[in-house]
Amino acid sequence: MSRKAITTHVCFCDHVATDSRNFFAFKNCSHLLLYIILVLDLQHFLFQTPEYPRDCHEVLNQCSPTNAKSGVYLIKPDQYPEPFQTYCDHNTTSGGWTVIQRRVDGSIGFNRTWSEYKNGIGFLGSEFIIGTEKLAHLINQKRYQLRIELENYAGQSYSLTYDNFRIADEWGNYSITSLGGVEGITDLPITWCSSNKDNYDNTCERTCENPTDCVIPDPAEPERCLCPENHMVHNDSCKPKEQCGCYLQGDGVVLAEGESYINSDCSLRITCNNNVLASESYSCSADATCEERNDVSRCYCKEWFEGDGLTCTRRGPIDCSDLYAANRTNNGAYTIYPAEILVLKFIVKCLVVVGQ
Repeated sequence: MSRKAITTHVCFCDHVATDSRNFFAFKNCSHLLLYIILVLDLQHFLFQTPEYPRDCHEVLNQCSPTNAKSGVYLIKPDQYPEPFQTYCDHNTTSGGWTVIQRRVDGSIGFNRTWSEYKNGIGFLGSEFIIGTEKLAHLINQKRYQLRIELENYAGQSYSLTYDNFRIADEWGNYSITSLGGVEGITDLPITWCSSNKDNYDNTCERTCENPTDCVIPDPAEPERCLCPENHMVHNDSCKPKEQCGCYLQGDGVVLAEGESYINSDCSLRITCNNNVLASESYSCSADATCEERNDVSRCYCKEWFEGDGLTCTRRGPIDCSDLYAANRTNNGAYTIYPAEILVLKFIVKCLVVVGQ
């Protein structure tokens, strides 16, 4: 059997996609390179001259001397509908590396949708991902080795190689179906993010149990495994806030343990107990109104009453001096509640401003 090198070279610091179908997620690295090496059985290989090279190994083997330089070239894997540009690295080892991803400085955001990962992200001259659909066609046309090179922020480099790299098509969610044996430094000094976390520069993250408090990560770590936007921590993993036990559908908020929420017409109170929402009827006192104050809707006692809105107790005015203290500056008839007989009320005329 003869071995020929066709490779994929990828640089990145955070994970390739946004859910459990992703390829890799790393923490505390500054460069990552992935390579694939073609293994051919020449006894069963049909040699042909395609219109376009199928990968960067074929680019390297073309007659033109300019193709020995690293750069952007057109390739067209078997069964792929049209040729596309990719970056070929002809400087690493024997050359012929097809770059499928490069991540070096975070200049391109990798927190993208499934469709964006399928079609490709970024720019070939800087940071990019070739796209999972192109990758599936590329590495499933032959047998490849996958080489991973990592460089941390201290400039230390590590590498390892898998001898049979293959992924599924879109029906299989582009998941890795084969890696084969591994050679190289397998005990890498890297913290791997869990499948539902990512590397972010977030200033804080929140938990389902205590959504109002911000958990501030260690600022000494340049990149951290954190939950993506609109996700919260629950049992050391991330989940969409909609899956938190005390998430209020329609209002888009998560209640903390023991916290209550009153609906807009003050007819229902919802409380978070043991990460479960409990509902009960709620109604205002006759001496209260349903209002929204400081973005909080609930029953508020009317003027001269005190209480929680469900129960309100008269607290004056006792006499005309209370009215004056409350900036009632017009002379006229007012209702007062003498201190000793709060069950009664009197309508009196108060001269709060002399001369009127």
